[in-house]
Amino acid sequence: MHDAPEDPLPHGLRALGAAGVLPFAMLPLLATLQPSLRAFALAAFVAYGAVILSFLGGSRWGRALAGGAPASRPLEAVLPSLLGFAALLLAHRPVPALALLSVGFCMWCWLDLRDPLWSPAYRRMRLAISAVVMPLHAAWLWI
Repeated sequence: MHDAPEDPLPHGLRALGAAGVLPFAMLPLLATLQPSLRAFALAAFVAYGAVILSFLGGSRWGRALAGGAPASRPLEAVLPSLLGFAALLLAHRPVPALALLSVGFCMWCWLDLRDPLWSPAYRRMRLAISAVVMPLHAAWLWI
C-alpha cells in the first residue's frame, strides 16, 4: 500500500495539466508529418504558448488575491501576458517568438518552483510539465 501524498492536488488537476501539454506535443508532430501544415502548426504553437503563459500569470494573480503573496506578485502575474503578447506580435518571426515564450516558461517555472505559497505537489507537477514543454519549444528549431 502506498502512503498518501502529504499535499495532494485537487482531483483531476494532474489530468488537466497533462491535457494542457497535448497541443504542445501534437503541433510539432503535425508539422513533421504534414509539412504543408508547418506554418499553421507553428503559428498555433506560438498562439497556444502565449495563452498558457498568460494562464500561468493569471494563476499567480489569483494566488496574490488569496493573500499571503509578496508585493512583487502582481508584477510577476502581468509579465507573462506581456511576453505572450509580444510573442504573438512576432509570430511571423518564429525564432524570436519561440525565444520569448521559452524565456517566459523558464522564468515562471523557476519562480513557481521557489515559491513557498505553491504546494510541493503543484511544484512537482509544474516541473514535470515544463520538462516536456521546454524541449518541444526547442524542437521547432529542427523542424
